[in-house]
Amino acid sequence: MAQDLTSKIVNEIATAIRKVGGNPATVKLTDTYQVNRVLEFLGADIYLLNTIGSWRDTQSDEQTLSELRDWNALGKDALIGTSLVSEEWKQR
Repeated sequence: MAQDLTSKIVNEIATAIRKVGGNPATVKLTDTYQVNRVLEFLGADIYLLNTIGSWRDTQSDEQTLSELRDWNALGKDALIGTSLVSEEWKQR
């Protein structure tokens, strides 16, 4: 089951990289440090970077997968209304 979740997370990471204009084939998708460096270079928002950076660290695979799916569907708007988004960010 963990391997299945990892595969799903990696697929969502690849989708996110493509959405910000990158090529997922150029990065090891299970290396969160490497992925975040690429995403930061491409201008990804802090919420995507935080989600990927928290994978295998402070949040579960299930939570990571859910947040990545939400981000891929809606971008930063996926987190509007959650406690993770400040009032200042909501105004953008």
